[in-house]
Amino acid sequence: MALTPSRRQLLGTMLLAASIALGGQAPAQTDALPSWNDGPAKKAIVDFVQATTTQGGSGYVPPDERVATFDQDGTLWVEHPMYTQVMYCLDRVPALAKAKPELAKREPFKTVLSGNREANRKAIFEGA
Repeated sequence: MALTPSRRQLLGTMLLAASIALGGQAPAQTDALPSWNDGPAKKAIVDFVQATTTQGGSGYVPPDERVATFDQDGTLWVEHPMYTQVMYCLDRVPALAKAKPELAKREPFKTVLSGNREANRKAIFEGA
């Protein structure tokens, strides 16, 4: 089966995600993704992995043809309600200000330390 580059990327991404999700599971476990709610997304992933990894099946993809490609477009990042990188930075500001009190008087530290959520939202998302 010939795969287009975009289909190959999707296939690789799905296989990698599923192998991470399924790989650490004990053999006796019947639910491949126990932390996921049952629904169409979970079913689609489990069905896809089963179809592409079952030898002899019409959708089988040999391991050497399974490719995963990632870029930093945000597709795989936790994006809502806020990037984890932003949360990490916001959580670090109080410790930095404690170590260097002069930072508490400078922006953007001053705004973050104020606790003003609206001002923080504007600073982060609007660059204000």
